[in-house]
Amino acid sequence: MTSETAVDAPSPTAEAEPPSQGDRKGDPGRNPDSPVRIDVAMPRALFDRLTDHDRAPRCRYDMATGMAEYVAEPGIGHDGRAAMVGRFLNWIEFVLEDSGQNPEFFLTRASRLLSDEGAFEPDESLYTDPARARAALRVENYLDTRKGHPVPDLVVEIDRSVESSHKLGPYFRMGVREAWTWSPRDGARIWTSDPGHPEGFEASAQSRVLPGMDRDDLEGLLADPFDPEAAPRARCLARRVAQAILSGRDRG
Repeated sequence: MTSETAVDAPSPTAEAEPPSQGDRKGDPGRNPDSPVRIDVAMPRALFDRLTDHDRAPRCRYDMATGMAEYVAEPGIGHDGRAAMVGRFLNWIEFVLEDSGQNPEFFLTRASRLLSDEGAFEPDESLYTDPARARAALRVENYLDTRKGHPVPDLVVEIDRSVESSHKLGPYFRMGVREAWTWSPRDGARIWTSDPGHPEGFEASAQSRVLPGMDRDDLEGLLADPFDPEAAPRARCLARRVAQAILSGRDRG
């Protein structure tokens, strides 16, 4: 996730009850993501005092486990993949414009989303609903769901940790329709809202926000953003997705 000034992670206190050995969270010795991500047990009230809740996108608090998560600065690989997604979404917009259609897209980078669960900054986000996009443009500061501000239809998280899905629940509880993630272990994945699922979302083989896009396409987009063929592949995929969007509009 993109971020601002880091908040130093406090050391676990003696009063903090450590997680079980089976839990992937815990001290750095048991955390497979250390030092990229460090988890510290602490009360929620202490986390809010240390981080100023709404201004801590590189920190999050897990109410279920009582753990505060601190994430290190992004690296080149993270930024390269995030930039590739942004270029891909822009290319879809260009194809739609060239066809004489209103793209009805609003692409944002690192727009901070606030909720009772914390402050979150997806690496990329996309509005596909024109009314929601216009409403978001009228917001001068952070997008605060507690004030009824509109959330994106799609968020993208490029993660350097072992897996990304544990951080998605807050997005879907805000009302996000779809999330794309990439992690070193799982590669690219598509997640869609599912109110009937215990977590409120599930893995999907197909995108619902961008027709004609599937997990294999996303994997190819994010596999190696520095490959000389990456940009031509992304442009080709953007044309295919744009054509699927136009076909859907024609049928509608």
